Amino acid sequence: MGVAVKTTRAVDLQQESIAELQKALEEGGIAVESRPPAIALSGYIDSSYTYNFISAHSGKTAAQTAQIPTRMDSDGIAGGGWNLNQVYLVIEKPLSEINDWQSGFRADLMVGEDAASMGMPDNIVGLSTPNSNGLALNISSFLLAQAYAQFRVPVGNGLDLKMGKFMSPFAFEVMERPANVNFSYGLIFSNLIPEILVGAEAVYPFSNSLELTLGITDGGFNTARGGFPFFGEVNNEPFSSLFLGSLRYETPRKNALVTTSVLFGPDGADPPGFGLYPGFAGEGVFRESPYNRSAPFVLGDIYGSWIPQVSKDRLLVALELTGGFYNGGVALPTDPLSSRASANWYGASFWMKYQLTALLSIAFRQDWIEGSNNEILYQHVGRTDIWSSTLTFRIDLWENMMLRAEGRMDWGKDVVGAILAPLGLPSVPVSSGPAFFAAIEAAYAFW
Repeated sequence: MGVAVKTTRAVDLQQESIAELQKALEEGGIAVESRPPAIALSGYIDSSYTYNFISAHSGKTAAQTAQIPTRMDSDGIAGGGWNLNQVYLVIEKPLSEINDWQSGFRADLMVGEDAASMGMPDNIVGLSTPNSNGLALNISSFLLAQAYAQFRVPVGNGLDLKMGKFMSPFAFEVMERPANVNFSYGLIFSNLIPEILVGAEAVYPFSNSLELTLGITDGGFNTARGGFPFFGEVNNEPFSSLFLGSLRYETPRKNALVTTSVLFGPDGADPPGFGLYPGFAGEGVFRESPYNRSAPFVLGDIYGSWIPQVSKDRLLVALELTGGFYNGGVALPTDPLSSRASANWYGASFWMKYQLTALLSIAFRQDWIEGSNNEILYQHVGRTDIWSSTLTFRIDLWENMMLRAEGRMDWGKDVVGAILAPLGLPSVPVSSGPAFFAAIEAAYAFW
């Protein structure tokens, strides 16, 4: 008994000494690495009330009802209503900062109306049937946003390898609404870039500030095309892949960053779905198209953000520029110039956010996108310019809960129209806007 008591006391003293030593090191500015949990679970719930000031009763069917096709589907529904935007769950075994042999994984599941809007044609809508028409919105829709295994190889500063389904490094905005400056998705995110890639990528940090990502992914946006009945000529034979390169720099003070990314497909990409020049509308970045061909595809994007020190961390400024080229468009046989029509597109966005008080902040976003005659923009024909201005107020009620109120205005060539009828219907004429939008959002994060 005496030996047992002495042993227990010695163990307690040893644990107390370790705890005191760790506390002293942390107070002295020396970080102490703690082993990450075996499995981590986190996520959030995001809900809203949204209203689009366009008629919800202009047609008897969804195809005859006015829509705003350049917005995310869940942001462009005519009229208004209550929405369960996202129930987002993340389960992962993260890698620690130790440069040693490690392995882990991550899986992200999104449930709600946004799951039906993005990730097509890989999402599941309604009664668990694949659907990519953009009209079957349902709060029970779900999307496996990410699912990958990851490994660390202790070479140099540590090489991280991923294989599976992961989010692309393109775009300042992300799929998770609460993480964005504004509630609604911007024009670049909704129309010009892939949110999800399937394949393998390697991430190498040259330093604490500079990081390089190289990858090879499936030739389709937002899906793996193996086994999926795509309409386009781009398929799994001959070999078709997208090659990814991304360079990210963040200042040592962590108050500014810039990311440059390039995606190259020697045999094209499908999605996005292009239109038939000059008379058939584009299919957009979420839907396959029967008019795509095997031909070079290039997409470039650069974005950066800055928090000026003179603002005492109250001001955030961000800018994004994107553009692309595709040489596999199809023209009408009667086209006197050529039977192959190239496509190009451009976009620019600007954000500014200011923290008025500890609880209240205000944010502004200005968007612009343009598509060529061989259109990449969904349900648009011919060269198109679309603009959008968004103002958002945010209130942080508690540490893990926020409210946002937003107003938005879109305008430009054919910004409002009828789905499946880009030239308009007698009861739903095409309009250049402006198209107004209002939203109230509540989001709660848990971990």
